[in-house]
Amino acid sequence: MFQLLWCPNVHWDPPAPQADVSPVAEIRWRNSADVTRILDSPPLPVRQEDPGYGYTPVPCTLTPVPLLDFPYAQGLPDAELVESVLEYEEATGDGNDLITCVAGIKFGGWPTWHLTDPYDISCLTCGAPCGLLFTVGSDLTTNITVGRWGDFRVFACPAEEGHGYIFDQH
Repeated sequence: MFQLLWCPNVHWDPPAPQADVSPVAEIRWRNSADVTRILDSPPLPVRQEDPGYGYTPVPCTLTPVPLLDFPYAQGLPDAELVESVLEYEEATGDGNDLITCVAGIKFGGWPTWHLTDPYDISCLTCGAPCGLLFTVGSDLTTNITVGRWGDFRVFACPAEEGHGYIFDQH
């Protein structure tokens, strides 16, 4: 079982590998067989500085849905395919990152790049390019708001599980 725990307060100068101006997070992997008692309600935060950032968890149910997303257009391997995607984005009028902007919460897939050009997120231990593990993305349909309408992303090193995670607010 994957658990993402985070502090609901904005941290302006958090330690690495945490993201600037975001909640400080921790990931725990647990064996679901070890969970013997489920809490009726999650514990409330001791303090919450600004509820406008959307970091206070609310009770909800997640329904897993398989989906397919794609890398940012410039990350595609074929130049003709890149051109086709860019033409499609322009024709639909939805702007950049139309293909990878999957709403809500997702495991794996590709990160969105709606604020910057794509860049590699490197492991702080070995320097290997990290892959996207998990995203909490702002979305009207799921009523999720992260910061100022962004994504809270977790990247993991593919070379070694023990290298930890990199948290990113985009």
